[in-house]
Amino acid sequence: MNLKGKTAVITGAGRGIGRAISLEFAKLGANIVLAAPELKEIEAVADEVRALGSEALPVQTDLQFKEQIDALAAAAFDRFGSVELLVNNGGVAIHNAIPSIKVEDWDWMMAINLRGTFLCTQAFFQKMCDQREGHIINVVSRAGKVAGARVGAYAASKFGALGFTQTTDAEGLPFGVKATAICPGAVATQQRAENHEDDEAMLLQPQDVAEYVTFIVTRPARVYIGEVMPVPQFMKPVPMPANLKSGI
Repeated sequence: MNLKGKTAVITGAGRGIGRAISLEFAKLGANIVLAAPELKEIEAVADEVRALGSEALPVQTDLQFKEQIDALAAAAFDRFGSVELLVNNGGVAIHNAIPSIKVEDWDWMMAINLRGTFLCTQAFFQKMCDQREGHIINVVSRAGKVAGARVGAYAASKFGALGFTQTTDAEGLPFGVKATAICPGAVATQQRAENHEDDEAMLLQPQDVAEYVTFIVTRPARVYIGEVMPVPQFMKPVPMPANLKSGI
């Protein structure tokens, strides 16, 4: 597996899943453009990327603002000339029952999780199509496929991101541009810890997700992976009773 000569833009790259993906891509030789609102965090990850022998460009970016996303794209193209990989990983979550969801919280999650994914995709998609090469990975969430109580706003944003991934893949198909949704369940991240009480030993680790993403983007062009949903063992679906007669 080799990403040498490729450039990857990764949002939410300062910690958790985004940091882990950045380091896995760097190990394979990719140039890494790191985006997040917290400049100190992405500068620290950029140092880790450089220590692995790859080039790194940290760009402070708040996904709520189109002008900052446009500046991210301009910086990436100016530094590296082309972008072959985009990982839309940046996301936020505040969980409440429907009567308690604040409108500002709903709008914040939609702005980052859904509109941010759209704006980042729009900033890079046309040039990927023009160069007839590109792969966009959207880190969606299991909540984008299976919603539950108290995750109404978050799940709505992630269901939207999953649908947008499918449209991106369909529009990119004639130009050799792929889009894949990865929908992990229960990952040991700061965001998870802020919203859940867990035994962290039972959760997926950011590295688990990063290895999935790396596998996906290093497949031959002939391989199609529309979506994957890695989950920890405790979330494994339980088979329904088969209702068979005894002995069958």
